[in-house]
Amino acid sequence: MTNRKLDMGKAWTQTTALIGSNRDTISAIAGLFFFLPSFASALLVPELANPPQPSGPSGADPAVAMRALLSQITAIYAANWPLLVGLSIVQFVGSMSLFALLTDRGHPTVREALATGLRSIPTYLGAQVLTAIGAAVAIGFPIGLITALAPPAAAVLAVLAGLVVLIYLLIKFALIAPVIAIEGERNPISAIRRSWQLTKGNSFRILLFLFLLIFTIGIIAALVTGTLGLVLSAFGEPVATIGTDVVGGLVNALFTVIILVVTAAIHRQLAVASPEALATEFE
Repeated sequence: MTNRKLDMGKAWTQTTALIGSNRDTISAIAGLFFFLPSFASALLVPELANPPQPSGPSGADPAVAMRALLSQITAIYAANWPLLVGLSIVQFVGSMSLFALLTDRGHPTVREALATGLRSIPTYLGAQVLTAIGAAVAIGFPIGLITALAPPAAAVLAVLAGLVVLIYLLIKFALIAPVIAIEGERNPISAIRRSWQLTKGNSFRILLFLFLLIFTIGIIAALVTGTLGLVLSAFGEPVATIGTDVVGGLVNALFTVIILVVTAAIHRQLAVASPEALATEFE
């Protein structure tokens, strides 16, 4: 079957149209499932937003300093994992609910979308576990073996190659969530297979589209956050800290919504069979 070629301009137009026509409901989901968890995380675990610098003498080995920093971050996650897991599940429900809300069939209410989001979580988590295991076997094991046995130069090349493969897999699996929430697929293996099939022939286009989008949004978010941070700093430490957390939560919610709606628009475009495929189907 021949897939449609992704039209990036059309995908962006669909994204803005979907956000505009569902502004109120998207805002409600974004506030409850994306802003509040992000704000709570920044408020309750501030070390994640501003990780402590590893202690040690100046001029120390950068590798040693990096390992110390990673060790501190790992300790922070280990100490706060129940909260972080709970907040992640809330965001998962919000993501799947948003996808369900944007379906082009039936125009579900917010309540129906939330119910779909909750029902989708087991399948989504199952698909994530399967893809993580697959990536670990396909990428992690060979890299670990090469790193242990090969010279450092070969290990660096293996890591770079593994990163390329990982990015490719992330693109191939990018439509798993909308397949589950929008198409109603409840078999995680089938959802993985469907995402792989939908992205066939469009992997580079999707990667380029998402890269340009994330790069542009990242620059705008950094400018907005930095400017408002300077303004808030004039009001003193408590106000600046809470204000920065609020701004960070709003930026994170907006960024998440745009990426999710873009993903839904990509799915909506690619899930429609191409004219060649339809002709083959009805021969």
